[in-house]
Amino acid sequence: MTRARLRLAERRPLPGRTPGKLQRAGVEERRMGVHEVNQTITRMVDSAVTTHSASGEVREQLLVLASRSFASASKLSDDGEAVAGLERAVTTCVRLGVDLDTTLSIVIGAIELVVDAAPATSPLTAGSGQILRTVRVATGIVARVYGQAGHPTHDSVEAAQEVAAALLRGDSSKVLGQCNQIAVAAAYAIIAVHLPARRGRPHDAPRSLAEPIVARLYSELRRRFGPSALALLGAAGATVLVPDTAFGEFTALTGFVEALRTAEGNIPTGVMMCAPTADVPTVAEQVHAALDVVTRLGMTERLHRFSDIAVEYQLTRPGPGRDALSTLLDPLEDYPDLIETLRTYVETGLDRRRTARRLHLHPNSVDYRLKRIFRLTGFDTTDPTGLWNLRSALVIRDHHTEYTAMRA
Repeated sequence: MTRARLRLAERRPLPGRTPGKLQRAGVEERRMGVHEVNQTITRMVDSAVTTHSASGEVREQLLVLASRSFASASKLSDDGEAVAGLERAVTTCVRLGVDLDTTLSIVIGAIELVVDAAPATSPLTAGSGQILRTVRVATGIVARVYGQAGHPTHDSVEAAQEVAAALLRGDSSKVLGQCNQIAVAAAYAIIAVHLPARRGRPHDAPRSLAEPIVARLYSELRRRFGPSALALLGAAGATVLVPDTAFGEFTALTGFVEALRTAEGNIPTGVMMCAPTADVPTVAEQVHAALDVVTRLGMTERLHRFSDIAVEYQLTRPGPGRDALSTLLDPLEDYPDLIETLRTYVETGLDRRRTARRLHLHPNSVDYRLKRIFRLTGFDTTDPTGLWNLRSALVIRDHHTEYTAMRA
């Protein structure tokens, strides 16, 4: 049984209550058995999790929310501790990116379950007045917490996506922005963000605000950069537009991307570049192409400035330069250990000892392999020009290898 399952199922007193008081509260006299209550709550939560492809952490928190709503339903009108407990549960849902509709559905569903399970003598079954008051208080708590967190609504997201889509098409969007009460900036930081794949969903299925990571993206975007920050969803991620006046340092943008960390601890990968509004369509294409490059090269789980990965981006563009460089490692095709040594040597900042540790070799063995690379290719890893050529060829090779694997 998970830690989020109802304390009622354990037949132990709730905090601060004696067994006698718990029994007088009607727990043991309910029309539904404790096991049936637990099963109903679990089905309700699992239905929400399945619908929205939520993570295990979100499922646990929704069970906590349902448990809290069920246990405190009869006390919300006059018990400050019950109100505070529900507020804490809802606040955690906001932090995890659970959308407003799902949270309301769980809270109201738990209250309905209390009515179904309560004994005939309970005030909740005596008439509709008490039920309506309980629902009103509970939904008010949810609305207040979500409102204070600046959680996005469907209308606000649709408005932001409409303006973002117009900017990415190159349309004159000032009038459109004014109609949606969204100011169009003179320049933007354009960020291509790759969002983690969703379990059990087609990779090309549209993303929606019902997904926790999508809700968190819009919530963090609005909270950190204001209502003029925009995002347009795609199947694999999003294009984010942050007005250049809304952030000071690059670290503000990296903080935004890191806030989208998944329950498994993974940080989305992104590439950003600043540009005037008129150049947004062109730059958006470039940062998404660069995002594809860094993803294939394994440079993931961080936000890159485009200028920091411009060499890798340019090396993967079609042309005679790429074609010539791509052949430099051909002599090593029959020696995968040498290619792996070269890759590790570059990744460790040309540190032979770190390379040796990662490959479980003696440093002298690393030296021997680097000399073999020199003999086979004609490029010396101790010479800046030779190293640049080898590294460039490695980037092209890795990008092509990953591209071929993805198409297979």
